Amino acid sequence: MYNNQYLKAYFTLKKIKQSDIAELLGKSTSTIRRKNDDLGFTQKEILLIHNKYNIPIEAFFYDNTEHKDNKDFL
Repeated sequence: MYNNQYLKAYFTLKKIKQSDIAELLGKSTSTIRRKNDDLGFTQKEILLIHNKYNIPIEAFFYDNTEHKDNKDFL
């Protein structure tokens, strides 16, 4: 299942609002909220967000079922 807690943390740390992402992707804020909550982003959207805000790709695909060292992308 998609887990976005680390992506949400990056958005918060970098002070990125859902409206900023919506504008970047040409989507509504409610669509971004749904994508952020449970749908996830497409590859194209991930690349756009990554390139604009320098968020590590790993934050989009973090699997909380594995015990990893969070220092990889924090």
